[in-house]
Amino acid sequence: MAVHTAESNEARRKDVRRVDRVIIRFAGDSGDGMQLTGDRFTSETASFGNDLSTLPNFPAE
Repeated sequence: MAVHTAESNEARRKDVRRVDRVIIRFAGDSGDGMQLTGDRFTSETASFGNDLSTLPNFPAE
């Protein structure tokens, strides 16, 4: 059984900041699952009511 102390609760606290804009870049090859990662991230972010725009960058072959 885990015992939670005030110190362990204090260590788990996180500061929350509200920001107007955030840029998140996922980098990798399509074979690494980057398209799926972007698709899942887009779906989850939109489900929380966030506005989202994506810009896929397909390299020349």
